[in-house]
Amino acid sequence: MQNKDKTKEQLIGELEDTRQIAAKLRRSREDLNAFTYTVAHDLKRPLSLILGFTDLLMEECATISREELRQELQFIAQAGRKMNGVIDEMMLLVHVRDEEGLRITSLDMKSILSEAMDRLAYIVERRQAEIVAPEQWPEVLGYAPWIEEVWFTYISETLRLDLQPLRIMLGATEQADGNVRFWVRVDTRDLTLDQRARVSQVYDNFKPELVQRIMEKLGGQFGVVEEPDGGLYFALPGGRDLE
Repeated sequence: MQNKDKTKEQLIGELEDTRQIAAKLRRSREDLNAFTYTVAHDLKRPLSLILGFTDLLMEECATISREELRQELQFIAQAGRKMNGVIDEMMLLVHVRDEEGLRITSLDMKSILSEAMDRLAYIVERRQAEIVAPEQWPEVLGYAPWIEEVWFTYISETLRLDLQPLRIMLGATEQADGNVRFWVRVDTRDLTLDQRARVSQVYDNFKPELVQRIMEKLGGQFGVVEEPDGGLYFALPGGRDLE
């Protein structure tokens, strides 16, 4: 009888192990699908721009003005930066699949945001956007490279809005549960009702798969901020590491 009970326990344990392996395989397949989609979708457009403007320059190099040349070279450079950003994001997406060696520490959010903004400086200038952020940030725990990518993803999505004026507000709110909610939103005070509707539509349709993966690994949260403010948010555990 004891042997039979032991065998049953072993079978139950093996079944649970099989379920865990199946769950990991399913998650790996989801990550691979997200990776493939990013390659096909996000790299195609900037690559087409680079090829198109390069062909145009080759055809018109003898007659084009210096100002037109400068503008088209700027478009090529912008597309190249976009491709570089997409490649960085894909590499990060692969890394998110592996939790081994992940070290959670206190985050210098001001420095992390500065790194993300450096990558976005060109498009901020082209959009003539104003970015408003606090000087001081609450202390939270996380992994700096991933959080930089979350800021980059949220702000770059907001910069897609073709609005004048475009004033993007960044901030943080400490929650009662000990988490800190960081948010990105458009200042809608000077916008028309139609422009406000466009802002809400962009946020409601945004599907940040990479942010979802990151927040799951860090025990954080993400989503769309409820009206009247609107915008996007992510939340991390407050506090600092003991080291």
